[in-house]
Amino acid sequence: MKTRRQLHLPMNQIYMNLRHRSEVGDFPPSPKLTLKLRELTVRVICGMDYNYVIECIPIYKAAIEGDWETAKRIFKKEKKDLNASITCWGETTLHIAVGTNSSHRFVEQLVEQMMQIDPQMLLTGNCYGSIPLQYAAKVGNIQAVRLLVSLNPEMTQINNNIGETALKLAAMHAERETLLYLLETTKDVVGEDGTSPYRGAHGADLLSFSISADFYDVALYLVNKYPDIVPETNIINSHTSLQVLAAKHTAFQSGSGFGFWQRFIYSSPHIKRIHDSKVKNVRAEELVKHMCSAVIRKVDHATAWDVLGTAIATAVKHGIHELIQECIHQYPGIIWYDIDGFYLFSFAIRHRSEKVYNLVYQMSGHKAYVVAESRDGENSLHYAGKLAPPHRLNTVTGAALQMQRELQWFKEVEKLVKPSHREALNNENHTPRMVFSDEHKELLKDAQQWMISTASSATVVAALIVTMAFAAIFTAPGGNDDSGKPLFLRDPVFTLFVSSDAVALFSSSTSVLVFLSVLSSRFAEEDFLYALPKRLTLGLISLFVSIAATMVAFSAALSLVIRDEIHWIAAPVILLAVVPVTLFLLLQYPLLVELVRSTYGCGIFYKQNNLLLH
Repeated sequence: MKTRRQLHLPMNQIYMNLRHRSEVGDFPPSPKLTLKLRELTVRVICGMDYNYVIECIPIYKAAIEGDWETAKRIFKKEKKDLNASITCWGETTLHIAVGTNSSHRFVEQLVEQMMQIDPQMLLTGNCYGSIPLQYAAKVGNIQAVRLLVSLNPEMTQINNNIGETALKLAAMHAERETLLYLLETTKDVVGEDGTSPYRGAHGADLLSFSISADFYDVALYLVNKYPDIVPETNIINSHTSLQVLAAKHTAFQSGSGFGFWQRFIYSSPHIKRIHDSKVKNVRAEELVKHMCSAVIRKVDHATAWDVLGTAIATAVKHGIHELIQECIHQYPGIIWYDIDGFYLFSFAIRHRSEKVYNLVYQMSGHKAYVVAESRDGENSLHYAGKLAPPHRLNTVTGAALQMQRELQWFKEVEKLVKPSHREALNNENHTPRMVFSDEHKELLKDAQQWMISTASSATVVAALIVTMAFAAIFTAPGGNDDSGKPLFLRDPVFTLFVSSDAVALFSSSTSVLVFLSVLSSRFAEEDFLYALPKRLTLGLISLFVSIAATMVAFSAALSLVIRDEIHWIAAPVILLAVVPVTLFLLLQYPLLVELVRSTYGCGIFYKQNNLLLH
């Protein structure tokens, strides 16, 4: 007669056999396969006689609630086995209790009872072979982990049926404190399955999970102590850990997404979030250096070519130029790695990764070769003429600035390619410029509409300010004397009123004229490169000045009229006047900064540092 736990074994054997066949290449590993197998397990288990699970509900609830007294009474009264399964997954009371990460006293009392009866109870696995320590590591129950490991240090070496140790589970679920403790207590020894937690694919898994969890100090420790795991591919998706890092754009400064002021204080952080981000960035860049060095030290060209090449291919898609720069710095020849039929910089053009493309400015005369190739009848300028991927296009505000960015890319690549490539025909007999016009037809229409809509709305506001400012100067606050002179003519506050009203009138008039010139523009492709963005910038700045001046004029006028009766009115009026000005600044500032930077600034193409790459 088979026990309840033995009834689980055939399904586990099927599951492990299929997983083994997947790993050795009979068919590729698939999350869907894993899910199907687990669903199959559920159906088989649920078809068995598991009525005892219902009987064990009181113990289950006691374990969840941390009610040791109730559980103790049930164990004693009904003479239940402390180590018996209480769920259809083969979980014991200890599994459930450590999994709560709250029933700490319950766990201590239960473990104490088990140790008196049979210490081996602590090593009982569920239907997937997971022992209580692995449950505790998964949920970050550091108290239970410390307790269990102190009683049996060897349990840290135990794998469940799918090769997961407590150490790997802690890394997988980003439980930092538990991970650090298990790194100290898990040994680098080969287990019964012939593997070590720190070697081969399992070591690559551990390193990949640490990187995914942003534990870069842990990853650095692993790379320094076990450098051989850097070229290894993980079990999850057959990627190297360097590829995993290449997809972590938030790990590097270029992908932090800081605003203007955050970037300004980045060099000397005082805000905790920015400080933490900088620490993470520094560690990630240091990790890249150590990983690249570990690969190069193997003196194996095939390994270096594959590991570094796949990493830079991933990094281009995510725009992580720091990782690519370090890979090229340590192995200059990797710049010619073939990525889906393209070299690095042509691939960067296709994905509109400007920070990666900027690495060309750190090259010697060899940069003449980087975008020289043609594939399928198209050269790099043809690629620049195609519409950017949506996720890259949407990083820019508004269709007009998106069109400007596309033109900037085309002009930049045009400067780098050979003169013959500028008029070269592709397989459809289209020059790069023809490709650009054809690919950007819809974006051009959207840009025209966006520019007209923005200019029209701003023109209405500016015209209203012109009207109010013009009328205000002839209805001076406080009235006029018999000769027609304003009563407050010699008052400094009146001088402020007149000056600010004049500024409001002149700046709003300028804004109206500028926006009218935008509305009457021809809206050709080239206009979106400089002409239209410059006009829009000037118009928005003028409008902001006119709104600010209007608020000053109104505050001055109000103060003149009622200050003799209400002495304290000045302070609250000034504070209230600041509100609309601040709102305009906050709402329009990002657009204005983007306009100024892309039109008047250095742009997106520049030399990022002085490190010579090739």
